[in-house]
Amino acid sequence: MPSVKLNDAWLKAMQPPAEGRIEVRDLGCPGLILRMTKGGIASWSARGAMSDGRYSRVTLGTYPTVGLAEARKRAVACRASVQGGGDPIGEKRAKRAEGETKRKARTVRERWHQWADVASKAAMKGRGWSDAHAERVAWMLKQIVAPKLGNRPLADTTRADWMGLVSAAHKRGPAAAGNLLRVARAFLNHAEAAGWIALPLLPRKASILAPPVAARDRTLTDEELRCIWGGAGELSAKPCAFVRLLILTAARRGEVAGIAMGEVSREAALWALPRDRTKNRAGHVIPLHDLALAELAAVWPDDTWELDAAYKLLGRIRGCGLSGFSKVKASVDKASGVSGWDWHDLRRTARTAMSRLGVAREAAEAAINHVSGRSGLVGVYDRHDSREEALAALRVWQEHVSAVVTPRCGETLYPDDARSCV
Repeated sequence: MPSVKLNDAWLKAMQPPAEGRIEVRDLGCPGLILRMTKGGIASWSARGAMSDGRYSRVTLGTYPTVGLAEARKRAVACRASVQGGGDPIGEKRAKRAEGETKRKARTVRERWHQWADVASKAAMKGRGWSDAHAERVAWMLKQIVAPKLGNRPLADTTRADWMGLVSAAHKRGPAAAGNLLRVARAFLNHAEAAGWIALPLLPRKASILAPPVAARDRTLTDEELRCIWGGAGELSAKPCAFVRLLILTAARRGEVAGIAMGEVSREAALWALPRDRTKNRAGHVIPLHDLALAELAAVWPDDTWELDAAYKLLGRIRGCGLSGFSKVKASVDKASGVSGWDWHDLRRTARTAMSRLGVAREAAEAAINHVSGRSGLVGVYDRHDSREEALAALRVWQEHVSAVVTPRCGETLYPDDARSCV
């Protein structure tokens, strides 16, 4: 190994070897060595004998990021540490091991967020999670998982911990337990595949603790629909518009809650849902009956010239989508006197009524933006989007709603609502 009293001019003129690497010992600082590979990468290291007779070599940095003066300073400090009984190599290994331990000790909350970030984009063959499912996953972490396990390292949790969460979720109802089981299993399966845990922490057959919940079959009668419509009139303008648009459009809760100004053409009486806001990532166009246009007019901002197309119409906070669904639902129940239904039942009611009103099955399914019957080869070869059929089916439903909710002669349907429904 050649020895040279290094200086900046010599370092700048140094050329990489044709093969292998070269090492140069600095005569200006005992133990300091410069190594350069044939690729031109130069690095500093310090070499010295430890108290037990072993020699150690500690990397100090790369040149020119670490200059000569700084390299000498680091080499002197390293030599002093070795002479004082220190073990730079051992310290470096311990630090690396500590980092590995910390990596493995990532908390349940951290790993849940990592999983959600990946899974929310990759699900449904790249179409991603629906807004409703993303909200459900975030809610489960905040309300159920994090209070018990959020700050614990994921690798330290046990099957008993996770099954305990599922069992406790039964207090919220069997549906809550079943939903938690499915979401937690997806998370833990991903964790095992990613190497975050060694074994799956939920059994494949856990249906004994969280049996599947029977599908809902609740549909509302015309009289119940009429009462809910009237009860919504006792709310403020935005929650009222939300409820009535849900009824008229047969759209999903999140789709109506996030309705944006740029999606609505009041002149054409159409609402164009973009594909990134639908569950199946398929764009959907919905006709707007005069009743729907009246609701939108009640919440439409006056300063539209100052707002962009993404401005949301129904949130309590200006420009945000509507939230607090459970509170709105409770208010509607109280005002209408109708209970035992949920938001999705309005959509099921519309779909059932379309069949009762003579709408063809394919058109009724298209009206609620379902792709049933178009899978496999049918979906490959039949590229007709059924838009006109869907519009016609929804108009049949909306005319039916209008006939149901329009006040009859001498009747007051909206005791606390000054707006006309027609």
